[in-house]
Amino acid sequence: MSSFTIKASPDTDIWRKPPSTDVFTAPRAADAGSKTTAPLSSFKSARVSFLLYPKEQYDQAGLVLSFKSSGASGPLSGDSPPKWLKTGVEYYNGVPKAATVACDSWADWSLADVVKGKEGDWVTVLVENGQDALGKSFWIYQVVDGEKVPLREVCWVFGHGDPEKWEISVEAYACRPAKEAGDLVVEFKGFDVQWI
Repeated sequence: MSSFTIKASPDTDIWRKPPSTDVFTAPRAADAGSKTTAPLSSFKSARVSFLLYPKEQYDQAGLVLSFKSSGASGPLSGDSPPKWLKTGVEYYNGVPKAATVACDSWADWSLADVVKGKEGDWVTVLVENGQDALGKSFWIYQVVDGEKVPLREVCWVFGHGDPEKWEISVEAYACRPAKEAGDLVVEFKGFDVQWI
């Protein structure tokens, strides 16, 4: 697995809020040669490590998972997929926070403290397909020194019928929602998507 960078211009974001905000303009990328799109039923896990030096409110980076009905045309640059999930680090009120946003119809947002590990400022996030006695879901973690720190469970992912009819795309992303700022450059490594 190689490393890559994403350069995010100002006024880029992934966010959906009623009544009319629907933005999906963050630049996205994946490790060359990675399989990034397949039926939801075959998704096992995705992870990436990244180095983010935020300066502006809402600077962010991490993983974004986009969901669309199988057979539909993929989102064009700037178009919003019907459902998506993003997780990583977001700069909020002067503090980098572990942030997850799950967007079924409208986005929601959760924040937690970023746990520092032996890799210093590098942060690793992991999304896993999980199942327990009550059903299926996605679990989101920060991985710190090999230990999975749970951040959130997202259950709606499997609540829309046959998972064979939904396609999932997995990419790294970075964005800088601030309108009056320079570019944000984020380094990524260890991008890995596992399929069943």
